[in-house]
Amino acid sequence: MTVRSSLEIEPTALAAREIGGWLAASLGHLEAKTAAAVLPRAELAVHEACMNVIDHGALPADSTIGLALELGPTSLTVRLTDHGAPFDPSTAAALPAEPLRERGYGLTIIRSLVTEVSYRRVGAVNELELRMEIGGDDAQH
Repeated sequence: MTVRSSLEIEPTALAAREIGGWLAASLGHLEAKTAAAVLPRAELAVHEACMNVIDHGALPADSTIGLALELGPTSLTVRLTDHGAPFDPSTAAALPAEPLRERGYGLTIIRSLVTEVSYRRVGAVNELELRMEIGGDDAQH
C-alpha cells in the first residue's frame, strides 16, 4: 500500500508547526513501533528543510512551501517545493561539530536523519527530496 499526501504552508516558523500533525496523520498506516521510530526523524528533517527555505530562500512575496509525501512499504519520501533562490545542498559541506556554532547545522542535521537528499531546479522551482528507509514488509499493517 502506498500513501500519498500533500500540504502547503506559508513560509513562517508558525506555519511550519503544521508539519508534525501532517506527518503523523500520513504515517497512520504504519505499525505503531515503526511510526514511533520514523516520525521524530522525519519531522525534524522536514522542519529543518522548511526552516532553511524560510530563512535563506529569498522567497518572493505571497510564496508558499509545498510538501508532497509518498509512503511505501520500505521508504518515506517527502518532496519540498518552493519558488525561492536556487540552492543545491550537494554543494554545501557538512559542518564539523567543532568549532561550536550557533547556526548553520540544518543540512548536517537533515543528512544525519535521512537516507538520501536530492535537489533539482525545475524552471523557477526548487525541489528538495528527502528519502528515509523505514524497514521491510513488517513495517505496515
